[in-house]
Amino acid sequence: MCSGRWALALLAASVGTLSAQDVPRLQARADSLLREWRRASAVADMVDSLNHTRAAGGTDTIRVGALRIVTNPSPARLREAAARAWPVIDSLYGSEAQQLAQRPYLIAPYDPDTNSPKPMRRGAIQVPWDQDVASLAMLLLTTVPIGRPDPALQDWLGGSVLPIIHPVQARAAVYVLLVTAPSQAARSCFLGAISDCRNALALGESPDPLQQWYPSAGERRALVLRSFAEYFGYSDHGAGKPALQSCGAGSDAACTELLRSLPPGALPRPLTYDARAALVHIALRLGGREAYHRLVATPGEPIADRLAGAAGVSVDSLVAQWRSEIMAARPAPVTLPPWGPWAALGWTAVFAVCALRSSRWRVS
Repeated sequence: MCSGRWALALLAASVGTLSAQDVPRLQARADSLLREWRRASAVADMVDSLNHTRAAGGTDTIRVGALRIVTNPSPARLREAAARAWPVIDSLYGSEAQQLAQRPYLIAPYDPDTNSPKPMRRGAIQVPWDQDVASLAMLLLTTVPIGRPDPALQDWLGGSVLPIIHPVQARAAVYVLLVTAPSQAARSCFLGAISDCRNALALGESPDPLQQWYPSAGERRALVLRSFAEYFGYSDHGAGKPALQSCGAGSDAACTELLRSLPPGALPRPLTYDARAALVHIALRLGGREAYHRLVATPGEPIADRLAGAAGVSVDSLVAQWRSEIMAARPAPVTLPPWGPWAALGWTAVFAVCALRSSRWRVS
């Protein structure tokens, strides 16, 4: 009994000596252990599923580079798809792509022309076995079973680091967003202010992202009325409706109060996942084969520093390169043929005649 009391006393003393710096370190360690446990659990589930599959009739394992696909025997053109996908995956993840040898895809093709039950494989992606190679390659690229990034990187990016399937179209969409986003930071970035590009990409370490991303009263009011009017009007039985009405009437204090009441992480960033993903891809391209490894190897560092370390250039140089590529992706303007306006006038006249002949316009 006495020894138990001494043990409790020693435990309390050791806990009391933890410094403020120890708590984040221990939290990060706990998060890392949780991620490893989840990965081990997923691997165990996959092994169990594969054992059931082998007992039911065997599997095929397709190997292309470090890429592995475990599948049931079928005519599906998975090997050709893997041959297309692997160079893209390898160029993006570099040396880290080798972990895919231990993280196989699990794909269960099925016959689309039969009513027999589809093959049931726990955790498997089901696809018709007559799917074309391009579609299968896209499937492989959008579901790469690479290890999930740390929470900080994933939260900033808004998802995992994956290949960009249509990079030209994605950059063009970001160009349009820079022009149309209801954020002064995005518009200033469009005009060439690199510091505002950093803000629009959420690379700053400001303790007040609301002021950083939406510094003017007009931006805050537009954000509330366009994006959160329904939320504030109906949440908590309409408790926010008076403040919403005041915000709509021009009260910046009410708009700011409403936006600050949003749950953590709910305040929309000026730019979307596509913009941040483009920045990550540029960093990985500049940094070479070890860039992705460097990016994920320092989870405790600020995102801006991690991207700069991965790219091997300064943050401002990286962001400037990103802006240059986005500006170069400006969508081509739509040009009308010379006869276009005349055709429009002609159709307008036709519709006008039809409308006038309608019985609705006749005087009885």
